[in-house]
Amino acid sequence: MYKNVLILIVLSIIGSSFSCGRKNAITRKTTQDVRQTDSLRIENEDLSVEIALKGAEVISIYNKKEKFEHLWQGEPGIWKQHAPILFPIVGKLVDKSYTIDGKTYKMGIHGFVAYSTFTLERKTATVAVYSLQSNAKTSAIYPYRFKLSIKYELLGSKLIITNTVENIDSKEIYFSIGAHPGFNIPINNNEKYSDYYLEFEKNETLARLELSKVRGFRSGNRIERFIDSTNKLPLSHKLFDDRAVILEGVVSESVTLKSDHSKLGVKVGIKDFSFLGVWSSKKPAAFVCIEPWYGVTDAENTTGDLKKRKGIEKLAPGKTFKMNYFIEIIATR
Repeated sequence: MYKNVLILIVLSIIGSSFSCGRKNAITRKTTQDVRQTDSLRIENEDLSVEIALKGAEVISIYNKKEKFEHLWQGEPGIWKQHAPILFPIVGKLVDKSYTIDGKTYKMGIHGFVAYSTFTLERKTATVAVYSLQSNAKTSAIYPYRFKLSIKYELLGSKLIITNTVENIDSKEIYFSIGAHPGFNIPINNNEKYSDYYLEFEKNETLARLELSKVRGFRSGNRIERFIDSTNKLPLSHKLFDDRAVILEGVVSESVTLKSDHSKLGVKVGIKDFSFLGVWSSKKPAAFVCIEPWYGVTDAENTTGDLKKRKGIEKLAPGKTFKMNYFIEIIATR
């Protein structure tokens, strides 16, 4: 009996040593999101990426070498999602409604794709391709025929994402599309949230599009020189007191989430995007979202006409629109 007890004690000590092996790391958290029960994984020697069939949403970007989960794992009461795809709108609609050719339709924040079940088209060890095609359910709230394809490809420590909108209608279609990935910070336990900043590839002079405090729509005002001839945007929980930071006209092709105290960073490709959103919850939480968008939330004085919405894209029959970006885990020092 004593021998068995001794073995159990030794195993317990070994298990504890493994769980504490990287003292300054945040361990991978398990989300309560039920979408993980219907997901698949692509991976290589650097990263393991888990993708849900619902929403074709990435729900985990796990750094194998550093044993760190980079993607926010969702928390009820704060933000349950991880990296939703935004389509066919970005942001909110006034009165949750819009019009096309005089007819009114209802739609929630960021559209319906995040709650739609995709079809898996192709899968290899490092590639996954999903698709969603318009149907009776989507047509009731969005009267256009479309096919949306999402391709994820792992190359080293980089996840390349290609979102393709195809117009399969007989008329022009109007839409916005965007990404909403949330990243865990701080990376090390000895850091603070405010140690982190966004570092743009180039110096930027950018205005922030102001959001109304009560309803969160664009007020029409711009905070000029919010970023003023610099490539850094310091992060803090206070930064999001006035909701999301929305930047228009970024010239950089990438932006990196980093801290001077961490050896790891997250680089996000933002080339040619119309807008960049930076967001975290009003209730302080250990994540920040870096969001490249083709489109933006409604203005307070909107007419409601989707075709006239700021940042809207127009696509001719038979044509395709590609949204390309990447998420790369990098060494910062």
